[in-house]
Amino acid sequence: MYETFTAGALRALDWARARARERGSDQVEPTDLLAALTDEPESRASVLLTEFGLEADRLRRVLGLTDAPSFNEDGLEPLPKSAELRLVLSDATIAARAIDRSVPVGTEHLLAGLIASSSPVIELLDREGLRRLELANQLDEVVVAETSPIPLAAEITPLDLGGPSEEVDLGRILDASANRAREGLRVAEDYVRFALDDPGLTRRLKEVRHRLASALLGFDPDLLIDARDTPGDVGTHIMTPSETVRENPRAVLSANFKRTAEALRSLEEYAKLIDVWLAGRFEVLRYDVYTLEKLTLTAATSRRVLNETRLYVLVGGLPTLGDLTWIVGEALAGGAQVIQLREKGLPDRELLRRAREVRILTTQAKARFVMNDRPDLARLAGADAVHLGQDDVSVRDARRIIGGHALIGVSTHNHGQLERAILDGAGYLGVGPVFPSETKDFDALAGLAFVRQAAEATTAPWFAIGGINEANLDDVLEAGASRIAVSSAVVHADRPRQAAAALRDRLDQNSE
Repeated sequence: MYETFTAGALRALDWARARARERGSDQVEPTDLLAALTDEPESRASVLLTEFGLEADRLRRVLGLTDAPSFNEDGLEPLPKSAELRLVLSDATIAARAIDRSVPVGTEHLLAGLIASSSPVIELLDREGLRRLELANQLDEVVVAETSPIPLAAEITPLDLGGPSEEVDLGRILDASANRAREGLRVAEDYVRFALDDPGLTRRLKEVRHRLASALLGFDPDLLIDARDTPGDVGTHIMTPSETVRENPRAVLSANFKRTAEALRSLEEYAKLIDVWLAGRFEVLRYDVYTLEKLTLTAATSRRVLNETRLYVLVGGLPTLGDLTWIVGEALAGGAQVIQLREKGLPDRELLRRAREVRILTTQAKARFVMNDRPDLARLAGADAVHLGQDDVSVRDARRIIGGHALIGVSTHNHGQLERAILDGAGYLGVGPVFPSETKDFDALAGLAFVRQAAEATTAPWFAIGGINEANLDDVLEAGASRIAVSSAVVHADRPRQAAAALRDRLDQNSE
């Protein structure tokens, strides 16, 4: 991977690792990378930070930077990178290769990855007065400028298209395909921006639109415009019945993503007549559109399924089937809209028997049933969803077991895990632990700070979880949560029905 990094970026990563070791950490964090970029005033990233309002000396003091770190690591195992830093490096690589896959990752791309992926870093930079949004726009322009198509050199002979007629024909094809791709992306972006209100998806779609616009600069604009002949286009007068009907917003999204991908394929194929490198850019864009289609349609589906869902109750650890069915019935009667069966240590046959009983009760109550950890038993029991932890099977593998229609939820404990779960296609997220829990031990608490990060990062359905009860619910709601998942607050209550009802009433009031 790192053979594609510039010398300055590699040096920054070495400094970040040394900083992490000196502060006694067992892994390298995004703040270590920020420290490294700041500690080298000649780097492009450091210049940009200063240009957009950051006082480098003050930031160095805040980060505890005094002497240069020691690079003597002979005989030491390399420190692993945290999940958040791996996401930063992934975003940095995407930023560098957005237009040209041969461009190495520089310090400016590392900075772009930090701003895009790491909320703790974002909060620190905002506190220190960085004009972050202006910097983000500037970084977009830097990437485009440094990777824009190189004009044909004088010694390169342009492809002979066979004459003026063939040239016009090619221009018409490219112009029509470019227009279709731009239009399709705009339709999709309008939905995620105004209907889903999702900042992450909006940012990704906007980036793809900008990359498309930059790639189209590789064509002669006069050729495309001069060749355009809308009145003479026979395709404008031919319409199929399916083109005049859209049953729902999902159908609109699906049609326009496919329209965009088809247009990009046409641009890719016909660009090969001009420049193979340019065709490769359209190929990369097409694959990115496939991913965005999955993310957007998953988001639209999960919001439709969970739009009015507020109260999620996790049930488990009960001695008998009778205890389980009574608690589930009381929770549902009190207003629980989702029941998750979470059992550890039961034989599979008994666990499946209990799951099928819970499935019956939730179906009667028109509630959702979620199986914890086990996509195989979720499928056998007919569950609506399976919920996965960070150490369970991947979303991809769970999908192969449970099928295409069930939701998959993922527990997340930090911003990096949340972003990764969304990219993996999770239908909903668990956000926490917020407080200490009576039913599960945690190595560390994500706290209310992570609830605030989740509220700012995504509008995908997510449930705050971990030690939430009636006494601390207001704090969770004030941090930005609108959905909660609870266990002991209902399961261990003297009156589970009343406990669930009180939580549900408060959640409904908050959503009004």
